[in-house]
Amino acid sequence: MLSGDFLDFQVPFQGALLHGSRYTPPGASQTALILHGGGTSAAEGFGELRRFLHARHIETIAFDAVGHGRTGGAQLGTTLEERVQQVITVVQAQDLAPESLALVGFSMGAYVAVKAAAQLGVPRLCLAIPAAYATQAYQVPFGPEFSEILRTPDSWVDSDAFDLVADYTGHLLVLSAEEDSVVPSEIPHTYLTCAKRSASRQHHIILRAGHKLSEHYAREPQAREDAYTAIAALCQCGGAQTLRV
Repeated sequence: MLSGDFLDFQVPFQGALLHGSRYTPPGASQTALILHGGGTSAAEGFGELRRFLHARHIETIAFDAVGHGRTGGAQLGTTLEERVQQVITVVQAQDLAPESLALVGFSMGAYVAVKAAAQLGVPRLCLAIPAAYATQAYQVPFGPEFSEILRTPDSWVDSDAFDLVADYTGHLLVLSAEEDSVVPSEIPHTYLTCAKRSASRQHHIILRAGHKLSEHYAREPQAREDAYTAIAALCQCGGAQTLRV
């Protein structure tokens, strides 16, 4: 549970109410908007990370996408494009200044973060255990057709996310799990190597970790400390000009 300096919010989106929260320490000048992944993931899983950043005077915002957590509803029939629009809707509704933001996306949320950062001009971007999707999957509703695209071998290779990262001029942190069996190791490597125009880029590898980071952190608490320290350092990086598309 988070306590103190904590405010719940609801944001309308296409007939749904996105449920989220802000966790704001005194004197915060930077904000991390943290994006969960797919499946059964939800914002409530970020409690430890949010407490860590709060102690370092970094505000955090997290919300549940449609079909997840307190927002509820059906994931089937929604799209990656709608997830990006949900991020932009929350940023606008919460009156967030893009130049003060870091987008921190996990798994599917990392792809969403890349797309949202390009539209908003966000100068700090963390891609954690990052997924990438074929360009054609962006507007395909979650369901059988979407799953079929994902099952196509190496469908991620032509992802538009790599082109966006190649044009990104902000600060980039890629966080990967050494023994990730969900995200191929080539994906975080490609994100990193594409980012030739970034103001800074760092690859933090969590040794011996699989895709479920919480399970690894329970075994190796120092790994959590090191990863969260890298995220905090990104949030506190100086500003940089970023391209909008």
